[in-house]
Amino acid sequence: MRRRDAVQNIALITSGSILFPSCKFSNEYIVGDKVLDYDQLKLIKELSEYILPIKNLKVDNPEDLTDFIITMLNDCYSPMDMNSYLSGLDEYNESIKVKNNDHSLIFDNINSLEAKSEKIKFFINTTKNLSITHFTTSEFYLTEYLNYEYAPSRYLGCVPI
Repeated sequence: MRRRDAVQNIALITSGSILFPSCKFSNEYIVGDKVLDYDQLKLIKELSEYILPIKNLKVDNPEDLTDFIITMLNDCYSPMDMNSYLSGLDEYNESIKVKNNDHSLIFDNINSLEAKSEKIKFFINTTKNLSITHFTTSEFYLTEYLNYEYAPSRYLGCVPI
């Protein structure tokens, strides 16, 4: 009888451990200590897609571009850089709202960064760099453009020396 209980407990623990990582507890995106709202996420997504349009390519990545940017900000940047990024995001969002009444995005002067503040420059350059990093580390880019073969590559048994 004890074996049966042990097997049931092992099956219960195994199924719980398999299902637990797939549970998503919240839809919030947090950078540093600030929770991003929908408009900010939409701005990051549209800006990164404007910088690097990859919709027509068949790029399969394990995570979305916005998720990658948020993860990299949280894991690889200092709190001072995260605050600078968020303040640049807020300033850029406000400048778009001031220039355009219907709150749609304006990217006409994105290439002329001289007229923008340092925080907006940091926001745009960081988003650009992370977007490019996301694309250049994808399997599609590595195999199609760089002809990269994953290690261990092919085994060639009979090769003349």
